[in-house]
Amino acid sequence: MDPINIILAGDAPVDVLIYPGLPDENSHKKHMLQTCRQRGGINLISRFVRHVASDYGLTVHEPLNKGPENIRQEFVSSILEFEIRDEANPTAFFSLKLNRRQRLDYQPLFQLPAPYIAYGKRDTVVIQDTEGSFSNVDNAVNFLRNTHPGLLVYHMTRPLASGAIWDTIRNGVYTESGIQDPDKLVVIVSANDLRAEGIQLSHGLSWEKTCEDFVEQLGSVGRLVSLVTCAHLIVNFGCDGVIYHRGGHLNQPILCFDPRGTEGEFVRQNMGDVPGITEAFIAGMVTSLGGSAKNLEECIELGFLSARRLAATGLSLGLNPSDKPEHSIHTIMGRPSRTESPIFKLLIPSDVIGSGADQHWSILDRIVGDPAEVARDIVKNGISSSNSNGIPIAQFGRLVLVDRNEIESFRIVSNVLRDYIDVPQNKPVSIALFGPKGSGRSYAALELGTALLSGQIVSQFRMDLTQATTPADLVPIFHSIRDSNLEGSFPIVYINGFDTVVPGTQLMWLFHLLTPMLHGRFLDNGVSRPIGRAIFFLGSLDFKTYQKFRNQVGGGRGLPPARFEEFVGCLHGYVNMLGPDCVGEHDRLYPVRRAVIVRELLEVREPKLKVDGKISIDENVLDVLLLVPFYRQGIRSLKAIIAMSRLNGCRHFERAALPPASQLDLHVDHKSFIRYLDGHVLPEAIREHLADKIHTTYLQKRFSMGMSEEDRKRPAHQPWSQLPEEFRESARAHADDIPRKLRLISCFLAEQQDHMHRQPITSFNPREQDILAENEHDRWNAERLQKQWSKSSGVAPSSARASSFLVAWNDLPAEWQDVDRVLVASYPRILPDDYKIYRMGSVG
Repeated sequence: MDPINIILAGDAPVDVLIYPGLPDENSHKKHMLQTCRQRGGINLISRFVRHVASDYGLTVHEPLNKGPENIRQEFVSSILEFEIRDEANPTAFFSLKLNRRQRLDYQPLFQLPAPYIAYGKRDTVVIQDTEGSFSNVDNAVNFLRNTHPGLLVYHMTRPLASGAIWDTIRNGVYTESGIQDPDKLVVIVSANDLRAEGIQLSHGLSWEKTCEDFVEQLGSVGRLVSLVTCAHLIVNFGCDGVIYHRGGHLNQPILCFDPRGTEGEFVRQNMGDVPGITEAFIAGMVTSLGGSAKNLEECIELGFLSARRLAATGLSLGLNPSDKPEHSIHTIMGRPSRTESPIFKLLIPSDVIGSGADQHWSILDRIVGDPAEVARDIVKNGISSSNSNGIPIAQFGRLVLVDRNEIESFRIVSNVLRDYIDVPQNKPVSIALFGPKGSGRSYAALELGTALLSGQIVSQFRMDLTQATTPADLVPIFHSIRDSNLEGSFPIVYINGFDTVVPGTQLMWLFHLLTPMLHGRFLDNGVSRPIGRAIFFLGSLDFKTYQKFRNQVGGGRGLPPARFEEFVGCLHGYVNMLGPDCVGEHDRLYPVRRAVIVRELLEVREPKLKVDGKISIDENVLDVLLLVPFYRQGIRSLKAIIAMSRLNGCRHFERAALPPASQLDLHVDHKSFIRYLDGHVLPEAIREHLADKIHTTYLQKRFSMGMSEEDRKRPAHQPWSQLPEEFRESARAHADDIPRKLRLISCFLAEQQDHMHRQPITSFNPREQDILAENEHDRWNAERLQKQWSKSSGVAPSSARASSFLVAWNDLPAEWQDVDRVLVASYPRILPDDYKIYRMGSVG
């Protein structure tokens, strides 16, 4: 077999590192600034790849300029200043975090590898570009024209898709016959460089929004056509996501992402902008390419992990005074370990996005399919379990968001608040929150503010305008906010009911909030006093969305139009909160939103319910808490039901622990609650349709087995229109149980999802039929026993409420087992036209 060669060429800039070195024994200062020089770019990639070369059977051919010795000043590209992180707890080294980067003007030189003649089919050439133009660009062009590798990986920097190097390779890699092969070219760019070229990609709102922008905007800059249409384009979104765009083929792009965060979050939570992150990505990716793009998807994941490892570890400094900053290469490079957080892949639905066919699409839908099953898993196993199946979440303190719209809204607001917090301020920033009653507005506001101010002293204030009678009632609270600032604390203020009317007037309270919001001042006995910095969260009582607030109040209700526009002009953002209840016929995600709340309430209510991280709860109780569409007071009612349940000291939440009917009806419609508790989760029309079809299928099977005239006259063997109500209810109970049984084989029942490209099931395999049939017989046994049926000795029952089939599955004769198999096998065929059965898991 041909050897695998990695040939490295391109920019090898030199960085000057300034860092706090350890003192020698004659020094009286703890840390004295020291400097050293290090080569980056292609030389750093070489160091990374060499570390694992033997593991992958690689031979590395690197540029002739290997180290920083004898480096002339004109080759220095940046000055990097570092600080020591976690200085108090060193182990064998200190971690260094980049504090400041100063870029210098320098003339880049295209570094050529050592002479190497026989480039083979399994060879990979890696080119590191530069932000300037190479002084010896002719050498680069000549190298690329006379190099015939199996694959060329080109890291492109600004200006994109321009210059002699791109002109040489934009049509592909040169083969020995002089023909260019476009499939052998892989281009890596950063999302920020695409933005700088005019492509509008939103930054860090949600992965769905990132995918939409990528599909809709990638082709918006015409001069980048050669880049957009290249066979393999890899776009890096920091250490949080990568999009693999196959422009040379009409294939859907692939998103490789971390569901726990979004662009920029991983770096922010770890060691910041560590030098070499892109080089680590490239090195991790090329180690297992083998000169081919066939396994490029898997190689991208390896590169992604390598970049994240570097961002998590930073540069290290040994405890020996002579040590210099180093990358922890042994940590950065190598295959994935089981302890690392999983990275997920998603086929971006470019056709759906491009056509606008589905304005409500989400990654949760495409990865999982059944939100109810995700919700069950979150309650039982915790929110971290959602990371195991790739569901994107946003977390601010204890506030966990899973709905795409809420994630985007809160991230927009969090970006505004981060900018506000980072710069000294002398007046408040104002954020409005809308939503139905019991949607958790105040909880979300205070958790968001506290999380963003982590590490600072925070004071929380609540201003309930429904309890205030005159504007003078606000003055003491404004004084407390002012005092908080003077004491060095950061005030977070939740103002409840800003859109209610001041008692005895026709004006809304927001009329009296304008001056504090706009000018950061309040009147105290005629004296204008400054409030200082603060985060104002303004909670609406009367409006579920900002749009409804604007349409009604902006029309002049309770506030002159000019003053209303002035108020809106004071806002720095708003959030429409959905809360735990179903907000419309298309709201399939309310069980998942609710699951996060239920999990936390159960942990607080009775800690003994959780064993080894898992909540022990009856399946029917779990379903009713998650699936009943509405609670009378939203989160407050849900909290009250769990608080009233008899759970003290319990290790399992059983059905008997729920409050009695009179207490339940205070917080939820009792009839609806009991229906869901009994497993009746299907819409009534669907339930009736399925029950009719199940009974018809049963009669067809029984008739095909042969039936005496006496058997035909039995009540259970009559057509649906003549069937006694008891047997109709039995068929309805069978229909109700279909969703539960489908979960046993990782399937779910849902409205038709053609827009999702999710393929419905048309039949079950024999193993699945056996599982469904046995569980159906168990359900039937339980139903008959609960209705006081007894076992008869023969096939013909001895009484109207007796059956010889009231036995365990293994004791049921094979021909009667087949009856159950026929019934469960009919599920895909008997559904209404707009309902289908799908397998859980990613759409692919």
